[in-house]
Amino acid sequence: MVFRSGAVMFVIAVCLIGVAGRAADRHVHLRVPTPVRQNVASMPQIIDPVDDAERRINAALGQLDATVRKAANDCKGADNKPGYWERTIDVPMRGPGYISFVINDSTDCGGAHPNASTMSIVYDLRSGAPVDWTQLLPASLTGTPALQQGADGTRMVTLASQPLFELYLAGYGAAKGAGADPECEQIIKDSGNGGPPAMMAWLDANAGGLAVQFDLPHAVQACAVPVVIPVAALRAQGAQPGLLDAIQKARQP
Repeated sequence: MVFRSGAVMFVIAVCLIGVAGRAADRHVHLRVPTPVRQNVASMPQIIDPVDDAERRINAALGQLDATVRKAANDCKGADNKPGYWERTIDVPMRGPGYISFVINDSTDCGGAHPNASTMSIVYDLRSGAPVDWTQLLPASLTGTPALQQGADGTRMVTLASQPLFELYLAGYGAAKGAGADPECEQIIKDSGNGGPPAMMAWLDANAGGLAVQFDLPHAVQACAVPVVIPVAALRAQGAQPGLLDAIQKARQP
């Protein structure tokens, strides 16, 4: 039997693509490394990564740990003594297709007051790269993507879109629950007076949709909560079916 090298390489490529696709369709398991330092959680790592995409994600997560380690070590109080840094991490979706991380930092590094901020990042389990929201959501929801700097200097993608902000406003009362006082609701509405705020986005499998949030000034930061836009609303806006299917599969036991 004679094999042509081109045909063999094509078969190998197809097989590798199939393996990568099957790997991305699974729910990944995570381990939590030793904390970066006291009160600063490390980014959870994918256990036994099965392909280059997952190894690429683990490497990126390790870099995030290195970044916050340096920032926390450099954090000084007003008296030039070591400041305070606390980090907590949530993973609201672990496949299929995507893995989401939500990072909350509380810091006191010598400013006029402590600071609280949220960062989010969603990785594509097929490529190992951060997702490109413009390929998953319609232009009406992505608006103007930009990079926003987190507490440790990490830059995360934000979306500034009036329709997205309106969906946020529509779900704000339910998200805030009993704490949805009129003052907070007015503060949130006023945040859009100069145009829609830059919002972080991530996939939330438990809540079944796209979570969005934006930070507020320290004095009113307690008013800032994530709002989850359900799959049905995302479908009505024209989000990619593959993304919506992944969210729905992620909710299945």
